Amino acid sequence: MSTYVEISLNEMKSFLEGQGFILHKRDPKTEWVANKIVQTQKASYLIRVFTSINPEDRSRGVGSDAIKCGVFSSTTGTWIMGTSRVNRTTNWRKNLAQRIQELEKKLKEE
Repeated sequence: MSTYVEISLNEMKSFLEGQGFILHKRDPKTEWVANKIVQTQKASYLIRVFTSINPEDRSRGVGSDAIKCGVFSSTTGTWIMGTSRVNRTTNWRKNLAQRIQELEKKLKEE
């Protein structure tokens, strides 16, 4: 079993920017999110990563710590699909990169 790790905003930002994402606060009371635009033959989409890093730039505690990814319509903001969550363990970077790749692959196959 893997161990929970604290992830700093700078670590998350560096990782996500390396994947082509732009990080921003969703709103002052929740968490940082990152968006990446993906253009397909049919439409434009946003892959959004919900980082679970709060406005004080700290990871949420164990039990409420999952990082989530989803695809949204870039025009309406409608949720389209998601992946399984990414736990904040030592291999979070690898797991998050895999979830992002899964979403990009599904969009390209449509």
